[in-house]
Amino acid sequence: METAYSVRLACLRDVDDIARLAKALAVFERRSENTATAADIAENLTSLAHGLVLEYKASHDESPEVVGYTHWTYNYDTVVGRYVNMNELYVDSNHRGRGGGSALMHYMAKICREKGFNGLRWLVFDWNEPAKKFYSKINAKNWYETHNVVTMHVYEQDLMKLAERKPTIEQLGGNVSEPDDV
Repeated sequence: METAYSVRLACLRDVDDIARLAKALAVFERRSENTATAADIAENLTSLAHGLVLEYKASHDESPEVVGYTHWTYNYDTVVGRYVNMNELYVDSNHRGRGGGSALMHYMAKICREKGFNGLRWLVFDWNEPAKKFYSKINAKNWYETHNVVTMHVYEQDLMKLAERKPTIEQLGGNVSEPDDV
């Protein structure tokens, strides 16, 4: 039997492999201090996020090894409608250049179309030229160049400060009441 790659939906048995690959991705992206734990992945893989894994089977006698993954969340935008936000895509460096990333992207697009989503979005570090080249081959467009939009974020300490700050509406002369069921 020839070596074989396959793509399937991620499940709880993949958590340790995804955590291992996520750590490798974080090191590559120069953000290794912020890696999710296997417990975090297990909790979110079934409730908030969805995933695919890329498996490699060297021979008929061997068990498949998870060598790549992607995970995503479903989103809605009042302008473009429903879309998928791909949070990460990673293929182990020993398995790149063999079509695994393309296979993961193919299935991501297929999931979008089958579920009636209008698009697929993701972020790429500006210094990651190999990724940008890979994505340009599938006709991905740079959101900033096509929409003149900059991604903003609030994380960790800044998020806590924002949540603790009591908002006021000075022009209306009052305070903002808490929404129900937050």
